[in-house]
Amino acid sequence: MSMRLLIAVPTTDYIHADFVKCLTALTAELNRKRIEHQVEIQTGTLVYIARNKLACKAVNEKYTHVLWLDSDMVFSEKILDDLMFCEKDMVCGAFVSRRPAYSACVYTSIRKNEIEKVKEFGTKPFRVDGCGFACVLTTTELIQAVQLKFGTAFQPTDYYGEDLAFCWRVGQLGREIWCEPTARCGHIAHVPIWPGEPPAT
Repeated sequence: MSMRLLIAVPTTDYIHADFVKCLTALTAELNRKRIEHQVEIQTGTLVYIARNKLACKAVNEKYTHVLWLDSDMVFSEKILDDLMFCEKDMVCGAFVSRRPAYSACVYTSIRKNEIEKVKEFGTKPFRVDGCGFACVLTTTELIQAVQLKFGTAFQPTDYYGEDLAFCWRVGQLGREIWCEPTARCGHIAHVPIWPGEPPAT
């Protein structure tokens, strides 16, 4: 079966220029490889609503895969190749938060009393319990399975935000989430510059 890819970008408002540069390079690479794809930018105040709309579009319009990208990320034009290497239904890249202490947004455990972040990404793919959705590849079949079981994909719960709520639902289905550490992504951060002081790091 050939790939039919939806590049899903939820955003509350503006999109960073560096993200646009990366997205342009990615779509050029997909065109070069003749991979059918569409970019869908969904704006809205609540990110989970935007993600749910994108999930429904993927299912209703019969895309095979969804590449979830946050609009404050930078990445290689080969990012799809890197994520496809795992050959899994859900795989995230390696990325960290944009605020100190710049820790991983990928989790070895998302159990309510035992949330643990990945400490070292290493070089080989590994299973995880959850991840942020800054750079994630999912099959549409997995999204549909979550929707059918829970009636929603990204609705937050009392304990989880929209991204970890989806991951928790995937786990409840007995499905796997993987991290591909070679799919490295950068978080675009902004720091204040004060007169007479060095930039914050």
